[in-house]
Amino acid sequence: MKKLAIVLFLTAIFIMLPGCWSKKELTELGFVMGITLDQGKDGKIDMLTQVYRPTSIQSTATALTRVSSINVKTSDDSVMEAVRDIPIHLGRKAQFSHMRIIVVGEKLARSGNIGKLLDLFYRDHEPRSSVSLVIAKGKASKMLEKKPLIEQTTAQQLLRAEETAYRSSAKTFDTSLLYLVMQMKSAHPDTVVSYVYEDKLSDKMYNSAGLALLQNGKMKTVLPSNKVEGLLMLRNEYKSGVIEIPCAAKKREVENTEILTIHTRTKPVIKGDKVSVSVKLQGDVSIGELKCSKLDTEKDEAEFIHRIEEKMKEQMKSTIRFLQANKIEVIGIGNAIYKADPKKWGKIKQTWDAQFAEVPFDIKVKLRLITNGTITGKPAVEAN
Repeated sequence: MKKLAIVLFLTAIFIMLPGCWSKKELTELGFVMGITLDQGKDGKIDMLTQVYRPTSIQSTATALTRVSSINVKTSDDSVMEAVRDIPIHLGRKAQFSHMRIIVVGEKLARSGNIGKLLDLFYRDHEPRSSVSLVIAKGKASKMLEKKPLIEQTTAQQLLRAEETAYRSSAKTFDTSLLYLVMQMKSAHPDTVVSYVYEDKLSDKMYNSAGLALLQNGKMKTVLPSNKVEGLLMLRNEYKSGVIEIPCAAKKREVENTEILTIHTRTKPVIKGDKVSVSVKLQGDVSIGELKCSKLDTEKDEAEFIHRIEEKMKEQMKSTIRFLQANKIEVIGIGNAIYKADPKKWGKIKQTWDAQFAEVPFDIKVKLRLITNGTITGKPAVEAN
């Protein structure tokens, strides 16, 4: 009898509870795919919000030719006010739970702390902390005003370009909102953000290559795409890419290898008041293109691999020279010093960027050739 009373009591509670206490109709929401933030007039923030455009089942044929998104422009003194102004134009509340990317204009990124600018998206419960962040050359709004090449929306197109450029080409880095906040709250807060710009050959496309370097929350300069590979190697964040080496006889011809795996150990060495850095890289490669080399013997293979190792060393050294010339350390050495010796870091952190400019690096690279791609180590077609 007691069990029956408990069951009836719980049943009554469930009946009285509303079934949709937090319901929101789809027709009341506008699902945001991406936003851009630019420096506006009189210190205002100009925001462009790309909202997914729903398609009715009855109008499938029309949907094939209709744009899958619309852009809403707002401007206000703060990001939150600009967000609250979206329904004035859209007629729906902006829903940020599916937002793919945030694009910040370079002028705005250079003028103030980008962490403070994006505080709303880090704090609010709707946006995901995994949302990608990029900085655009010129006006950020131009990036989402272009038509997508293959994806349904420009925001999705830009996101996929940035992700693939990092994973397959090592030309940029996929920076999420969470990663940015974690880096800016670390012992040494200098960090990197993916950089995008309009393609020189076509204004209908954009390039996701290079990195915006942030110091004290503000964008300081741009790391060119040809130096990003070296940085990713130093940070042990290199996924996949190609290393090219010129032919000795024909300068215009190059051979290359594909990087299959890489593991880098970058370790600061502290002796008294002096800091040096030891870099040890190990990896596996495969032959991509052979045009002038013949790998008939073990000696030939060892010489070829040595040339690849030296090229990778030079890529890292070139990146280091660029960072030291600009006195901005985004390799992670400062944070490594803090982890190893917090007291030592406390003494040098105020002048670390200046000290970093003089830090010597000892770089060692060891590669293994996994496959030639064919049964022979010769070019497919040998020149006469």
